[in-house]
Amino acid sequence: MKNFKLTSTKIFRLISSPAWLNFANRFISKVIVNLFWVSLTLLGLTFDVPLVRDRDASLDRVVAGQQFNIVRWEVDALTAKAAHELITPQHGMNDADQVTFVRQTMQLVRDFETLNVEIDKIYISPDIKDAASASQELRQQRDVLRQQINDRQLLCEAIIQEQIESVIREEGFALGGQILPPLRFRFTGLPDVMIISRRDKIERIDQRTLVADLPIEELLRLETKVDQQFDVSSLITAIGGLGAYPTMLPQTASVRFAIEVAAHEWAHNYFVWRLAPIALNYGNDATSRIINETSAVIFEREISKRVIAKYYPETASQNKGLGIKDWGLTSLIFNPQSSIPNPQSKGLGLARAEAQTKFDFNREMRVTRLRADELLAEGKIGEAEQYMEERRAIFVRNGYQIRKLNQAYFAFYGAYNAEPGGSATAGRDPIGPGVQRLRQQSATLGEFMQRVSRVRGLADLP
Repeated sequence: MKNFKLTSTKIFRLISSPAWLNFANRFISKVIVNLFWVSLTLLGLTFDVPLVRDRDASLDRVVAGQQFNIVRWEVDALTAKAAHELITPQHGMNDADQVTFVRQTMQLVRDFETLNVEIDKIYISPDIKDAASASQELRQQRDVLRQQINDRQLLCEAIIQEQIESVIREEGFALGGQILPPLRFRFTGLPDVMIISRRDKIERIDQRTLVADLPIEELLRLETKVDQQFDVSSLITAIGGLGAYPTMLPQTASVRFAIEVAAHEWAHNYFVWRLAPIALNYGNDATSRIINETSAVIFEREISKRVIAKYYPETASQNKGLGIKDWGLTSLIFNPQSSIPNPQSKGLGLARAEAQTKFDFNREMRVTRLRADELLAEGKIGEAEQYMEERRAIFVRNGYQIRKLNQAYFAFYGAYNAEPGGSATAGRDPIGPGVQRLRQQSATLGEFMQRVSRVRGLADLP
């Protein structure tokens, strides 16, 4: 009992000490601040789907057991972020050391991905009878790399966050030196998303986040059940980013991709923080969604270009931008409001065949969208769906392995219309060009984002 009392006294003195109280106060304040931004982001999420309660409840029953648990992920991510931000080891590193650390981390990820490919080859090969034994050494190397990546992840994230924030601050977004909302992201496994469109018109009316890596037969079962039960067009696809708070990014070996997605998603969070109409109406108004997404693409391109030039100039000549034209529709974004499909998306499947052809994907996709719109406008729903399936076969024969080409496909990808002349999937949509003109009429990127925050609809665009 004496020893217990002595231990209790020591513990009491420890937790009563100024150093411990200061640590506890800092940790709690970090958690409270992060919870505030999460709450604000979730406020935007409540507007993510139309208020059709009967369909909502029925749809939830259809996908029961397959939905992604965003709350659990938020708790784990916020706890990790708050603990790391108490020590901020990146502040003891100069810019050159930080850049080197990020490059080395990305190389570890690249090596990890290479090992995974080699291991897969062993398990696929019909000539190898005992794949487990044959791959044992490679799997051990992979496990070591995985642990090294995990150990470096929080610091790598913190460095990239501050690099992007430094450029955003230069653009005049800071309030008292603080970026609001603070830019935060986590490298993590991402959910899939189910997009639901009307059949008689290309218009997203609902969506659900699902657990990742569902087998193909389960994807088809869910899509078929939803289509038949609600008379809609659906598509389940992998994504390349999720704009929760912190933003969810896939583990990547490309610093350019990480910067672009993080900047894009911060733009969405900025609109939520400003309580912009295009954020609050994102889920139930197609115009707001297109304005929001197109503005985020414009913001992402300008900010990422400056970040890369400032810190990673050797990557400046690589593929640029998350826009539809530059990435061949392989990189869009998923805010709980928005979405960037994964390059190997189950729904998109745009892996090119190795043999290069003269097939013009953007031109042919634009032709497909325009004709589908015409048929739907004439009330020829069945004919439009048959036409899109016939066109899908043409894309597949030319090396674009698109699993599904329907109204939901265009409703998803058509929201990103930042290309001069219009994107391939947006048809004759006038909203994107209006947003582009607004940027041209704004003296700075900051002014542009402030003006977009006040836009309520197409009538407010030039």
